[in-house]
Amino acid sequence: MAYNDNTGRLRRDSGSSRPRQQSSRPPITPGGGAYHGPRGTRQRGGGLKGPSRKGPGYPVRARSINFQNGRNRIFGIDRQLFILGALAIVLLVLIIVGVSSCVRSCSSSEPAGETNPVDARVAAGVSEELTNEFATELNRSEKLSAIAASADRYSDQGLLELALTVPEAIDFVAAYPDAEKTAQPYEDAVEQGVAPQLWCWDARWGAVDYAGHPLAVSGSGPTVVSMAYMGLTGKSDKSPADIAQAVTEAELASGDSAMSADYLSSAAEGLGVAYASYVSNGDNLSQMLDTGTYLLIEAKAGTLTDTAHWVLLVSENEDGSVVVYDPTSPEVSAHPWAPATLAASCDNLYAFSSSDATTDDAE
Repeated sequence: MAYNDNTGRLRRDSGSSRPRQQSSRPPITPGGGAYHGPRGTRQRGGGLKGPSRKGPGYPVRARSINFQNGRNRIFGIDRQLFILGALAIVLLVLIIVGVSSCVRSCSSSEPAGETNPVDARVAAGVSEELTNEFATELNRSEKLSAIAASADRYSDQGLLELALTVPEAIDFVAAYPDAEKTAQPYEDAVEQGVAPQLWCWDARWGAVDYAGHPLAVSGSGPTVVSMAYMGLTGKSDKSPADIAQAVTEAELASGDSAMSADYLSSAAEGLGVAYASYVSNGDNLSQMLDTGTYLLIEAKAGTLTDTAHWVLLVSENEDGSVVVYDPTSPEVSAHPWAPATLAASCDNLYAFSSSDATTDDAE
């Protein structure tokens, strides 16, 4: 039996007597139909077609994709520029915060527009007494810096050492290179029975040459004699410079302390004072001071100070301690000393007293 296949042609049955049922499935049309996939239904094309072929397909173009360039751009801005810009903003914020903190801190420590009326270098609100102390030290520091910067103008190194070891002498040393090397009279009031405290570096005589140096560093002997003379006589006509000239003329500006003790005995009569010398010990020292006598001692190096020099023992306190006027050291002069300590610092005690003072009991 013959039947038609889907091509419409007759085919002969192979011999089966059962008729073949025709399939209900519709025929598949070549080149057409629908595609059912994840994105819905769409018309299936006839396959990939080249540019010269026509049909429902689409051409595929060759196109390079720069994945690297895409990753280096953020919102259309180069990534490196973006990072640099962000860092600049962070840095600017930190600077602004730091400046603001500093301004607040400065404002809290000192009210805006207020300055210390005594010295602008010291903060407002500091007491006048403390301000003056700060100002003194600040001035000394500035002058010490100037001395160091012009150290080559000082022919005597002792002046530089003086400025370093004695802050009170800095003003004198700073002015020394341009100072007149002549003496000025001592015009302060003098009271008999009260010896004045004098310093070797006083501007009225410190620059005068004595014993091969400025009197400021070599004149302890003449300065001690001048103090004793003024206290005993109440006169001021014999300044350290005057005594230094007399010692030089007597050719006695010698020894470790730049004045021989021989000058004391030879000059006492001309000064109008009585003179005596004694072995140095604690008993003699205390006894002589009880009589109202000034004692001049030549302190050895390494005792009261590092160098040998002359010192004036002025009086004895109620507790037995001794008042000392050291013309080279405000530190030594600042406190009383035990008689035994002073006696051990020298070999002899040289007494200057009024002409009517009694010293016979000393040994």
